[in-house]
Amino acid sequence: MLTRRFALALSAAATTLLTLSACGGGADGKAADDRKPTRAASSTPAESKQPSAAASSAKPATPAELLPLYRIAYGMSSSPMCSHVAWDDPGCGKDLTAAGELAGAMAESIERDFPGGEYTEVEKSAGQVVKAVNTVRKLGCYDMGSTPPKTDPAKLRELCPSMSTIASLSWLNFESNVTLP
Repeated sequence: MLTRRFALALSAAATTLLTLSACGGGADGKAADDRKPTRAASSTPAESKQPSAAASSAKPATPAELLPLYRIAYGMSSSPMCSHVAWDDPGCGKDLTAAGELAGAMAESIERDFPGGEYTEVEKSAGQVVKAVNTVRKLGCYDMGSTPPKTDPAKLRELCPSMSTIASLSWLNFESNVTLP
């Protein structure tokens, strides 16, 4: 049990370090979890959120060009980070949902606009974000499920932060794949 706790603590520390370095959290002394989310609740379907930058030009926008537009459309100001909040925190669920929807929309855009496989790694990493977020949703973590979770809350208190860490790391991988030249 001591080894498992050490592994969880090490994982949390590594995730925090990655998040701070990716989000610039260390520069102003605030961690990503200390910032207030700027997301407004949305009732529109995901398809209507997709920016139409590709439709306005002859050449489709690259994923790096689209990411800032998608961030605005989906209300994502920072990486989703839920490892330090309660397993049933609905704010974290909204952040993870937005990350999953954004990644799914980007994957669809890449598949549609670049069928030759030019951005295969970005598309694969977007799929991993969607898959990780869907796993968190299926568990019923962070008030994401449509029905109450069937799993014991004591188990969810332990499992949800770990699964959200996986989703957050998937998001960071996706971001790095998008921004790499």
